[in-house]
Amino acid sequence: MDDPPRRVMVYARVTDIAGDPQRRHNSLGETFCKQILGRDFHAELQPSFYDHVHIPADFDSDQPLKRWFIFDLGVKQQLTAEAVAQMPHSVYMASRQNGELIFIRRDNWVDSAITRARSYIWGGRLEQRIVAEMRERYAHDLSV
Repeated sequence: MDDPPRRVMVYARVTDIAGDPQRRHNSLGETFCKQILGRDFHAELQPSFYDHVHIPADFDSDQPLKRWFIFDLGVKQQLTAEAVAQMPHSVYMASRQNGELIFIRRDNWVDSAITRARSYIWGGRLEQRIVAEMRERYAHDLSV
């Protein structure tokens, strides 16, 4: 994967996201990555890299609630909050039009989105631990 790491925030009405309500976060990531970045969404944890989504409350609601989905794309290592704040951030509003989910870039929302997302651990706290353990096992297996 050659894409630089980035944080993307998507503001969406949860009922606009097609598919199983329990998979909305992954469906949104898959659609965004294919449509905007021209690549797959890599939700499966891998020692080399993965994509992570910070799942908002009520993401699976049957009500048309609007929520922020925060995607950490191209996670390769742990980063400090300061390093994350310095990396590229993009903000989009997702909207279903004519049966298709479209993404409208909102550059004027970036500063407030960076502030909003500051408390989220890059790549997810638990996910970073799991990947660190995977790397340790891999290194141990190589040394045996």
